Amino acid sequence: LAIARHFADRGANVMCADMDEKRLHAELGDVAEEGNIRYFAGDLRQRLTIANLVSATIDAFDQVDILVNASRQMLPSKPLDPSDISVQTLLDQNMFAALRLSQAVAKRMIQQAAEDGRDEGPVGSIIKLSSIATQQEHPDLLGYSISAAALDQATRSLAVALAPERIRVNAV
Repeated sequence: LAIARHFADRGANVMCADMDEKRLHAELGDVAEEGNIRYFAGDLRQRLTIANLVSATIDAFDQVDILVNASRQMLPSKPLDPSDISVQTLLDQNMFAALRLSQAVAKRMIQQAAEDGRDEGPVGSIIKLSSIATQQEHPDLLGYSISAAALDQATRSLAVALAPERIRVNAV
């Protein structure tokens, strides 16, 4: 939320996304519909929801230039319990949702550059917030640490894949 407000305060158009529409409205209030902030509620683990988010962003602002992947879910893990599904749940929520959203937004950024005839310079930026959990072990955070580390690797791979397309991909 602080990142979204920072961008919006500097004149950027911002689309915030979360599963919890009530929480989005409570956090953003009526500001979301008046100025340069909008919000979208949906489950980003679903491919159709990601497509709808990108479409809603384009409908509201005509283009997308920056993606900040900041959404994370944290669940306790039971590392010695084979029936514990926290690792899969957190991979779906924290890694696959962010990866698929990055792919969809990158595709849109490339399309925008082609439509605008931009042959030089960056065409967009994807920023992923990382976590210290990728470097530190804690048994109760097994699923979160694995999903965060997987997302770090996906981010590095995307950075290499998207460099020729002139999309900057960074983890912070």
